[in-house]
Amino acid sequence: MKFLTFLLMLSVFLALLSPVLASSVYYEAIDGNIYKVNMTTGERERIYLFGVSWFGFELKDHIVYGLNVRNWKDILKDVKRLGFNAIRLPFCSETIHGAMPNPNMINYELNPDLRNLTGLEIMEKIIQEANRLGIYVLLDYHRIGCTEIEPLWYTNNYSEEQYIQDWVFLAKKFGRYPNVIGADIKNEPHDEASWGTGDNTDFRLFAERVGKAILKVAPHWLIFVEGTQYTHVPEIDKVIKEKGWWTFWGENLMGVKYYPVRLPRDKVVYSPHVYGPSVYNMPYFDSPDFPKNMPQIWETHFGYLTSLNYTLVIGEWGGKYTGKDKVWQDAFSDWLIKKGIYNFFYWCLNPESGDTGGIFLDDWKTVNWEKMRVIYRIIKAARPNFNEPLFIILKKNTSGQVFDKGEKVTIYWYTNGEIIDSNFAKSNEGEIILTLNESINLYIVAKKGNETMRKDLYLSVIEPNTPITTTSRPTISERNPKIFTMLLVSLGILSFVVFLVLKKKLV
Repeated sequence: MKFLTFLLMLSVFLALLSPVLASSVYYEAIDGNIYKVNMTTGERERIYLFGVSWFGFELKDHIVYGLNVRNWKDILKDVKRLGFNAIRLPFCSETIHGAMPNPNMINYELNPDLRNLTGLEIMEKIIQEANRLGIYVLLDYHRIGCTEIEPLWYTNNYSEEQYIQDWVFLAKKFGRYPNVIGADIKNEPHDEASWGTGDNTDFRLFAERVGKAILKVAPHWLIFVEGTQYTHVPEIDKVIKEKGWWTFWGENLMGVKYYPVRLPRDKVVYSPHVYGPSVYNMPYFDSPDFPKNMPQIWETHFGYLTSLNYTLVIGEWGGKYTGKDKVWQDAFSDWLIKKGIYNFFYWCLNPESGDTGGIFLDDWKTVNWEKMRVIYRIIKAARPNFNEPLFIILKKNTSGQVFDKGEKVTIYWYTNGEIIDSNFAKSNEGEIILTLNESINLYIVAKKGNETMRKDLYLSVIEPNTPITTTSRPTISERNPKIFTMLLVSLGILSFVVFLVLKKKLV
């Protein structure tokens, strides 16, 4: 009888722990690396997070973007095909509390299985499908009120306790999915948010409180802790003001050296956000020695943590990858490789991001392969055998589409495949200057394995001072006089019928 009572009590205990035990994996952050432990066999595997953010749940639309033009599963397949193995899902409080998505942001003919679902229910479907595809998911509390990124994790209308309970709710709900790796507890603390001040603005202390609450429910998760803008500890921040090394929101992790987050060390991931000139032109981007000045700045803000054996995952980085921003991203990726920091979440998948653009262009299908090329450098440094998909880059040195006769244009191209047909390219990479005397379509067809791709670039040329007149386009009657006559006859018959109907009504 006592044994049966023990079994009953054990079953109740296991039921209470069901969110934990339902997950078959346990995640650890040790000496700069992330490991996935199989709870059944005890096998430990080092994993990398080659991630990208997919935003929308954190806005008033309460839905990830792109679903008005594409099927959601196809987007996830593309994420996998491009070489990403993780997505970061930003959200706001309304989304996780049952808000319905903006119906204008979903094409239900392309996504019939999302009809009548809440934002949270769609988020769960994405997590489920990502799990099937082998894609990790990081949950990111991006905004409280769904309209702006608040400086702190509480507002006048939303308490810290409510915020923590939101995380407990999510840990219980999504903790059973083995691909959910953890919680990015607060997006980009800034302004009055501090580190090491010991008061109610101290983000480090909040990280400890919310981290403990989450790990009670989901002990297999990792706790991602971003930096602040300032620590508001004068001795720490003085290097920022003295040298002008200003930090982006979420970038300043200088306080960790003196005030580390006091959670189990293998549960904490420090996750700075760092950007280049396309987001904000910091003074050091205009330095004569840019970008050679950047490694020392990155090292001071957060890079030094690797020498202390903390685990770093770059939580956000990216930009438009043009001009000076391209120089910045190239330098940053080189520095990450040199430091052995291979885990990241690129911002972002969405073309709607105004200051960075996206991996996808406006059609949510065409890929910005130039961005992917710099991302692939990091992935291949971590995994030398990684085989990126076939891509072709074909571009000109101007954004214009129409050119004057005799105008010169520089054309640049690159492909990681074998060129099997082209009307100008004789090698995998090159640059030429063309004098345009007539409109021309440049194209490259390349092959890699069983995949073939074609890229076109049309250059339209007009004669100088060519007048544009309304008579340059034939009228309907000039193009087809028979159709024009039929239209006139039809219009006359229709007018006569309308006349008869009106006359009858008047009588």
